[in-house]
Amino acid sequence: MRGQEAGRGAAAKRRRGTLAGLAAGLALVLAGCTSEVAGEPEGVDIGPLTTAEGTAQALVDLAEAAAVRYTGSMVAADGAGLTVDVTATLTGEVSGNITINALPATVLYVGKTLYLKAATNFWSGMVARFGVTSGDGSALANRWVKLPTSLIGVEFGEIFTPDIVAQTAGKVDKGTADLELPHNAKESIAGVDAYAVEVDGGKVYYATAAPHGMLRLELDRLGSAETTAVTDVVVDVADVSPNVVATYQSLAKSAGGLGKAVDALTGVQQGAHRFDKCAAAGCTLILDVKNTAKTAVRVHLRANWTGDGAKLGTCESEVGPVNPGAGKKISCRITSQQWKSFFQRANTVPGTHPYGAQWAALVLADPPDTGDLKTWSAAQPAVADDDKTDGSHAVYEINVGGDVWKYGVVSNRYWRDHSAEQLRECMASTKSACSTTLVTVADDPVSAHALAAKLVADHKTEHGSCPAGQWVSCTR
Repeated sequence: MRGQEAGRGAAAKRRRGTLAGLAAGLALVLAGCTSEVAGEPEGVDIGPLTTAEGTAQALVDLAEAAAVRYTGSMVAADGAGLTVDVTATLTGEVSGNITINALPATVLYVGKTLYLKAATNFWSGMVARFGVTSGDGSALANRWVKLPTSLIGVEFGEIFTPDIVAQTAGKVDKGTADLELPHNAKESIAGVDAYAVEVDGGKVYYATAAPHGMLRLELDRLGSAETTAVTDVVVDVADVSPNVVATYQSLAKSAGGLGKAVDALTGVQQGAHRFDKCAAAGCTLILDVKNTAKTAVRVHLRANWTGDGAKLGTCESEVGPVNPGAGKKISCRITSQQWKSFFQRANTVPGTHPYGAQWAALVLADPPDTGDLKTWSAAQPAVADDDKTDGSHAVYEINVGGDVWKYGVVSNRYWRDHSAEQLRECMASTKSACSTTLVTVADDPVSAHALAAKLVADHKTEHGSCPAGQWVSCTR
């Protein structure tokens, strides 16, 4: 039976909620002024979870995660083989490590923009594939490079977002939907017993033990656009929501270094160069550049110096904005101790002492908007207050008896229906009536998840374990 309830929840007063429990039929027989109730209450048998129900709950929990780590493999839209070890947030940011055709790179997706950082061999191997002019790749080596996601063939912000992944997995195959959950095939995923269940999008693996947390996804396809959808996806998943604020702090810190990221698809024309004021204190490289793009750009110069065949150090500088069609001089000066030693040796040791520099003048990308990242990285747990109903994300709890079965976070618009749909799982696992109640509504998703993580941690401290139905933010 489901209906509206106004009263007290398991842990505190809750004014809004939904109750599901054992239905009882009572017949009232009034005789005179008596208040006796005739008849016997009859409980409704609660059967075991079906495969459809258990799978739906596992995917709901995945969709609710604040941050998920994915490790595994897939095939990019252009056929390149990828491996990933990345963490994705509910708001669409992605960070971590990937390989493309076995060449490793660090990935950062923030502000709906993709950045890669990799060694020379990655860029030299990717030049033809990306259409990026970078010589042997050394000009782009070990620095953040902005690239369109279509060049990689992976829309990172879409395919790794937890709720989109859960939606893509879809529903259980109709042939097994009504099968009792324990009767499904079982496999071991990293030493954990798991149900292996066919779904619309492929196959999912989730723990046989409650709360049936997701362990692995094998999906035929992820993504909506032909140029950025991936196929043959096989990834292990792990919830990392307890550290959601730290995750955003790390993202904000990394994003702070993107002011020097290179725009690999926008170039400048390099002209004449010369060395100037080369003496004991240092030497200056001067380079003429012309902006051939249609918008104003910032240009960054980096030069690696050598003398007598040995490395002398690096200099770099920035100029701009340079207007479309305009020319500019850009220079940088080396003043390293290696240069000073070389110059002294060149003036004291007879013979020829050649020196020079290898340089690249590259356009710098506009930095991404990191306003939300800064806000979320400073987020504090929302305050539990069921009188607060305005905000973006609701924190709710599912209660059974005198305890909390699960805490969850969802868009404020859907929390009632979303939480009510999970009561069947609660009832089947506890054989008791379950209800949902509002904890509070937070102004942003990170504050909501920080509160949920705190509530789970407090429950674990008090009871020695997470709530029985808790996957998100439960450290086991």
